[in-house]
Amino acid sequence: MNSRKIVIAIFIGIFYFISGTSSLWAGEAGKLIMGTIEKGLAVLKDPALKGSEKTLERRQRLWQEISPVFNFDEMSKRALGLHWQKRSPEEKGQFTELFTNILKETYIGKTDTYSGEKIIYIGEKQEDIYASVQTKLITNTGVEVLAEYRLFKNKDNWRIYDVIIEGVSLVNNYRSQFYNILGKSSFESLLQTLKEKNT
Repeated sequence: MNSRKIVIAIFIGIFYFISGTSSLWAGEAGKLIMGTIEKGLAVLKDPALKGSEKTLERRQRLWQEISPVFNFDEMSKRALGLHWQKRSPEEKGQFTELFTNILKETYIGKTDTYSGEKIIYIGEKQEDIYASVQTKLITNTGVEVLAEYRLFKNKDNWRIYDVIIEGVSLVNNYRSQFYNILGKSSFESLLQTLKEKNT
């Protein structure tokens, strides 16, 4: 599955409808994922936010609802991998801000493509401060895509640090791209590339 399909599947998994009686048995982490989806759906279905003239406002509202479920600091750290420790606090801050903005624009930019796709809650696993929530995406054509959300608990709060689509990790996908850039150029060049993508 290419990176574009991964992004679309992840987006659908975060925002679109959960169905299936098994979701009634969701644990703490599963309920967090489902609650986030419900909040996103409420924004998408709000009549006051329909239409192209409301696109910016709708996307801002969506981001306000779903962004708290992610740990962008942890995602940035894992995406940069071994290169993270070499960076100064200022560089880490710059990278995290740029990487978060890329994720934001990628996800929110897909909101206008909603056409009734569904997510079925399958189950979840928890081991100490780590948990995973397994779901299945079902498209309108009947295609099924497995999606797993990985979370960890920090100060009693569960937050997503990675999403696995059909065995492909979001964080690992970005890490491969970043390592490719850093293997040929400097960290400053990577930041510049991210800045250009943000622009």
